[in-house]
Amino acid sequence: MPANGPVSLIRQTIYCFIPIMDLYAAYHVKKLRWYILIILGVGLALTVITEAINPMQDIRYDESVMLQNTEIDWTYVMLGDNPELVITTIIIHNAIVYAVAVYCIRKWSNRWNQNFTESF
Repeated sequence: MPANGPVSLIRQTIYCFIPIMDLYAAYHVKKLRWYILIILGVGLALTVITEAINPMQDIRYDESVMLQNTEIDWTYVMLGDNPELVITTIIIHNAIVYAVAVYCIRKWSNRWNQNFTESF
């Protein structure tokens, strides 16, 4: 349920870094729909940019290789030819998404708290 009074900015900021609790923080200040739209939009835009920088490779194994070797190189399957670039883009992607989440939640929480200080 949305908050009945002012919310703690520190607690709201901490909630941004905990899965599912970030949604609760947005719901707490009645901005859940906006939060979901913004985070999905930023995530989609960053995914498109990442895909342009490092396109996904189609991984195909020859049947002759599969018959000779029963083990799959999972590092190659998950990270491709350039694991350093993939790991770097994942870190940058997450940093940007968390920064946007913290900014939005703090901004909305400040506005929410101002509604209660103006009424007194």
